[in-house]
Amino acid sequence: MKNNDAFSYEKTGANADKYAEIDKFLQLNARFSGGIRKLKNYLGSIINRGGGSMLERAKNIVNNDGVESVYDDLMHCTRIDRCDVYIGSKYIFRQGMFLFRMSDVSKCYIIDETQGDDTEYHCVADISDETGTDTLELRKLSVIKVQRQQQFEMISKPIEAAKKKQK
Repeated sequence: MKNNDAFSYEKTGANADKYAEIDKFLQLNARFSGGIRKLKNYLGSIINRGGGSMLERAKNIVNNDGVESVYDDLMHCTRIDRCDVYIGSKYIFRQGMFLFRMSDVSKCYIIDETQGDDTEYHCVADISDETGTDTLELRKLSVIKVQRQQQFEMISKPIEAAKKKQK
């Protein structure tokens, strides 16, 4: 019986190692398969993190764009300092979390969350693709305004460049 929730791929095919590398980096099967899925469904009813769309998005991108394209971008991507975000030429990867096409970003912006005297800043992106529409947190930003702007631009500039290239 095949698990539709898993990131399934042929383990012995020509591209098996590429699928395995993508799965290992994003930890899709570790987070979304078998008994873990049942436990996460229960926990998800308590704390909703929108995890199912991450898996669906990854499946759709790999199936529609091809494993070669995603794998090549993953192998040549650049890590953003002090976070788990990697930027390729077409995709943004967040290690252990998700991937998406930069061209699918409708908006990238900074949000602030204030709790008492503490304020946290986050870089988020609104994504709209064949999977649906989501808002994903890319990274936590510095509280120092100049550093926050630099950190934001390290992510937003490649996204804008990819969107211009698409047009």
